Amino acid sequence: MTRNINDASLANLKHYEGKWKHGQTRTIRVPIALADRVLTLARQLDNGESTDTSELPDAATLLNQLKAKRKKSKCDLADVEAILDMLGGLLP
Repeated sequence: MTRNINDASLANLKHYEGKWKHGQTRTIRVPIALADRVLTLARQLDNGESTDTSELPDAATLLNQLKAKRKKSKCDLADVEAILDMLGGLLP
């Protein structure tokens, strides 16, 4: 069985181009309170932009924001400080 395919229709098909410059992506789990900031930071890194760690809020501020959004969070100041240290090690 042969099908008639319109060559003009095939020419109009577009290949999907991903939005990330560094290739394939994957899903990760991050605290909701930090998700927007992590995504912003990832976009900056992907675009080759400078990421200044001094822009990151201090640990106590982040902990307060987290506690405001997630009342039952068991995260403490030491946890937030450890996360900031890890992020600092990833940034150029």
